[in-house]
Amino acid sequence: MINTYNESDLHRTLKNLYALEYNGRTEAPSGNWICDIVTESGDVIEIQTANISKLTQKTRDLLAADKKVTIVHPLIAEKLIETYAADGSLVSRRKSPKSQTIYAMLRSLTGIYPLLLHKQFTLEVLHVSITEQRRKTAAPVQLANKSRRFLKDWVPQGKKLDSIIKKERFHTKADWLALLPPTLQNNFTVSDLQKAIFARSWGKDLSKSNRTAAASQARLLVWLFMRMGLLEECGKQGRSRLFRIATG
Repeated sequence: MINTYNESDLHRTLKNLYALEYNGRTEAPSGNWICDIVTESGDVIEIQTANISKLTQKTRDLLAADKKVTIVHPLIAEKLIETYAADGSLVSRRKSPKSQTIYAMLRSLTGIYPLLLHKQFTLEVLHVSITEQRRKTAAPVQLANKSRRFLKDWVPQGKKLDSIIKKERFHTKADWLALLPPTLQNNFTVSDLQKAIFARSWGKDLSKSNRTAAASQARLLVWLFMRMGLLEECGKQGRSRLFRIATG
């Protein structure tokens, strides 16, 4: 029996949706691994709501076995927060001002980047709207994983999918290079990239703090693309290094 005790509502919902769409079996074996979904053709789909790099070894093994692997990763574009009392009554409902842009995924790719351009690998990013449910506590508490820097008077109860707003697929070099804003000059510094990401047209209004959070990932994007062979260094502008799209 497969242990899915720690599976979140968001993970379970996405797994069931993709299994239905691709007529796949859930919690099915492929080689030495148990996979979220195995399709009729033997392809593998993994739902990863947290750090994508945690799937590096699994993905490497499946690709080596000539399996097509798709990792599905949700980013929270819109979030409604519902807080409940201990007796289950609703205390408050509010919309969170925070919105994750596509650049929010970069930190979780630092371990798996050697596989991102494999011909049998695809990353599918979902921009989703969710409802996050919380339960009030009598006093500020720490979480079981000790992740809170400051104690808070609530504990999480789960995240529920409300809708999938948009999908972005990353498979080819062109797909990945689309993360560079079109306004960016051919030879650019990290600072130029930060400014271009901040000013990027997002298709909806983002707060200044959300734009700043996206732009703060510019240095990491350059780090990732250099290691993927998508960028190359091409000189200096003052004390800053210049980069361009790799020609090789």
